[in-house]
Amino acid sequence: MSACDSKRGEYEIRKTKGGVVPGMCNPLYGCPPPTEVVCILTEKVYDECKKILVSEEKFIFEADPDNPVKDVTCLGAELLDGPHCEVIRPGRISIRFSYRVSIRITLDDNQEFNAYRDFNFSKSFSVPRAGEQNLLLQCSVPIIECLSCFVQKEKPDYDFLETTIICCVGMYLLVKLKAKVQLLIPSYGFCPEPPDCDDVLGECPAFQPVWPPYPPQTR
Repeated sequence: MSACDSKRGEYEIRKTKGGVVPGMCNPLYGCPPPTEVVCILTEKVYDECKKILVSEEKFIFEADPDNPVKDVTCLGAELLDGPHCEVIRPGRISIRFSYRVSIRITLDDNQEFNAYRDFNFSKSFSVPRAGEQNLLLQCSVPIIECLSCFVQKEKPDYDFLETTIICCVGMYLLVKLKAKVQLLIPSYGFCPEPPDCDDVLGECPAFQPVWPPYPPQTR
């Protein structure tokens, strides 16, 4: 098969009766040409930035001096409120939100205690196009995770051992400036009908009885 035949075959495979099939284009020949140029109403991102942070959050646990903290385990971190963001002044934004960190404390005698604390986050960032007319500010925290916890120090305090626990919380902050616009884009027309969904395993099997339901005649 020649290279020209391969190219034509790839185009014919992607141009099915239902239209162009979504998926990866041929790495050598690319995608087939579009069939039309359409005007769509959508949101366009004009500016965006991200910030990855690790915040050290503090827990105080009052342990028995004869039964100190042996280990601390992260159970998770979750958003409680927000994020809320606003333009403070042109080119400067603020983000604030609250979140909860849950941990498990293991004592020297292997007793375990679950604990949690709520924290507030507030920080400002420089985003050059923030404040421009008709640009909408959007912020999100797609990832927040308790990475690890450890005992930072132990301090005797009367009848108990004041134990300071530090938890490292990872945060992924995402900021976008966008506006609703009309765009001209190349198109292949409407999407084809999607394939059938796969059944969930563990349900009753298909019933396919053998016919006839009686022994075959021998004569």
